[in-house]
Amino acid sequence: MRKNAYRTARPEEFSVSSKAIKETIREIREVNHQELHSFLMLRGGVLLWEEYFRDGEIDRLHVLNSVSKSFTATALGLAQAEGLLSLEDKLYDFFPEYSSLCDSEYKKKITLSHMLMMGSGFENNESEIKVKNAYNLEEAALAMTVIHEPGTVFNYYTLGTYLLSAAFSKVCPEGIHAYLRRKLFVPMNFGESHWNVEANNIPSGGYGMFLSAYDLTRLGQLYLRNGMWEGQRLLPEDFVKAATSRQISSTNARGTPDGTAGYGYQFWRNSFGGYRADGLYGQYIVVLPEQDVVIVMTSYLDDMQKPLTAIAKNLLPEIK
Repeated sequence: MRKNAYRTARPEEFSVSSKAIKETIREIREVNHQELHSFLMLRGGVLLWEEYFRDGEIDRLHVLNSVSKSFTATALGLAQAEGLLSLEDKLYDFFPEYSSLCDSEYKKKITLSHMLMMGSGFENNESEIKVKNAYNLEEAALAMTVIHEPGTVFNYYTLGTYLLSAAFSKVCPEGIHAYLRRKLFVPMNFGESHWNVEANNIPSGGYGMFLSAYDLTRLGQLYLRNGMWEGQRLLPEDFVKAATSRQISSTNARGTPDGTAGYGYQFWRNSFGGYRADGLYGQYIVVLPEQDVVIVMTSYLDDMQKPLTAIAKNLLPEIK
């Protein structure tokens, strides 16, 4: 049974139109024919809307796909605050057993921050790497050619987030999932969670996490409050600001307004303000600091821009 984190209220009590929320959902589901599984909205830390569209969804651990990346980044922010690592540490320093693979000037420059911003410069052949090297992803990934100066070119590289998970395990052998449970999920009263692991038992990092939609609001609210939760500092404010600010241009990414608005540390910038964690097939934690709003959606859809467009068009103008 979940532990509720928020009081509830009608949207109009917080100057939000119920009609606008309903129209946003209707556009996603009925006009655009997209399979929405949940829609939750908070303003001012109060739950204004919680709706599910499949039986049992309220308790379901939903696959997060690349929303997992934002949790990986959060673990690194916590670890930096503890002094376990620095985001300016060099990637290859975590893998001395593969030092011979650090064979170019570009590779010597790659830091954890470059990996977080998807600006490592690695040639992106991750699908081929995973198929051919499932039992030694670290070596295969580190052997890849770096074709760009680190920090200069955005390239959405999920295998790079796995390398962050692997690097984390070098300084904290319990791994990112157990660490997050201890440092974040317990104090924030998360419910059950699951994270798939690779052949070496290291969490995949860039995908493979499962949580309830309700628990996703907790991460959104933590970031909205700049790392504070119920009066307690859990995540450093400077990390929150860095993670959610534009660290690199993403104009060469998805050909959609919300794919090209910039990228932080495993968070996307929104074209309509704020930022988000997002994952394949429509998993979202949308954070709108100017409106003091968090929106969570889980889905199985084929057009990831349409829910964001529906929010920007129908809901955002009706948040007063």
